[in-house]
Order: sequence, then C-alpha cells, then structure tokens
Amino acid sequence: MKIHVLSVLFLGVLFTSCLTGGKPDDFDYGHIEDGKYVNSFFKFEITLPDGWVVQSQEQMDNLTEKGTELAFGENKFKKAVVKASLINTANLLQAFQYELGTPVDFNPNISIVAENISNTPGIKTGGDYLFHLRKMLKESLLDVEHVDENFEKETIGGRTDFYKMKVTINYLQKANQIVYATISNGFSLCIVITSNDEVQQQMLKTINTIKFH
Repeated sequence: MKIHVLSVLFLGVLFTSCLTGGKPDDFDYGHIEDGKYVNSFFKFEITLPDGWVVQSQEQMDNLTEKGTELAFGENKFKKAVVKASLINTANLLQAFQYELGTPVDFNPNISIVAENISNTPGIKTGGDYLFHLRKMLKESLLDVEHVDENFEKETIGGRTDFYKMKVTINYLQKANQIVYATISNGFSLCIVITSNDEVQQQMLKTINTIKFH
C-alpha cells in the first residue's frame, strides 16, 4: 500500500521545541455534514468529492504510526519526538477516493492537520512552518524526488495568507503532494492533497470549495 507513507509528513515537524501546548477546551476536530467537512474552531468547511471515504480518528492514528515507522526506521529519538508531538498535533481529516485495500494502483487522498505552535513564536506564517516541514522531509528516510525551495503565496477560501509547497515522493510509484499552510488561532493549519498526474486537477477543484467564515 502506498497510502500511509504521506500521512506522517506533518507530525513532529517542530524539533526545535520539546514543550507542548496541547489543545484548548474549545478545540474542534470537525465533523462531516451533508458531504462537507465542517470545523468550528478554525471556522471553515470543505466539500468532499462524492463517494470519498473518510477515515475515523483511530484509522488516522494507525496510518500515522505506520508512516512514522517508514519515515524514520530505527531512529528511536526521532520516533520518540514524533510520538510526543501528538499532544500538539491533531489529525482533523483524511479522506481517500477508495476504501483502504481496494485493488487500485493509486489511492488519491486529502488530509487536514493542525499543530499547536504557541511555544514556537518564530513561526509567524505558513511559509515559516513549511520551512521546518521541508527540513524534516530531507532528514527522513523517504525518497523525496522534489521539494520546493521557495513557497508561493496562495489564496484559499478568501484567505490570502496560505503558502504552498510541492513535494514528489517515490514509494513503489511516484506520488505528487501539494501542501497548503497557514497560521490560525495559534495553530498551523495544513491542507494536503496527494495525487498522481491523472487526478491532480480534480483535487485542486476540491481545494477551491473551501470556505472560511
């Protein structure tokens, strides 16, 4: 299976801080409503493609664990840092085009992840956050064919403060990933699409359904 490789990319990014801010009492993991993912804490919604399969919290945590093993192998220190970072990190959404295990060559997916950055005041923009994410990618065992050195600004759902990073990873086959990052309510908010060339345009249309309130 190629799908769990990229689920780890946002965990334990901030190796510069071992302090944890946790999640506030009013934090919302979001819910699915009429084909949309809705989150009251970050005040946005996104319309998911028809028929896509949304993962439960348990399934997302399981994918994260497998991805950590793949990305860091026997490096016990980095795996421990990733585990500790889960106090700060929230997997908000992961949806796949097909059910896991379906006999297809590629299973496109979209993920949304938030991380508490209150103890890292130097991270002021989504671009700053992507800088640390890129560093982690380069230090991992993943076969990263390409990662952007410069991050373009992007407007999503009326917000003009997103930054974009493109990544290409080889794991049995090539997967393209676009990471959109911004800062909201003391958290980084990352929206990620993982695709191949055939479905990337369709998934970009999904990003355009995001609305911030």
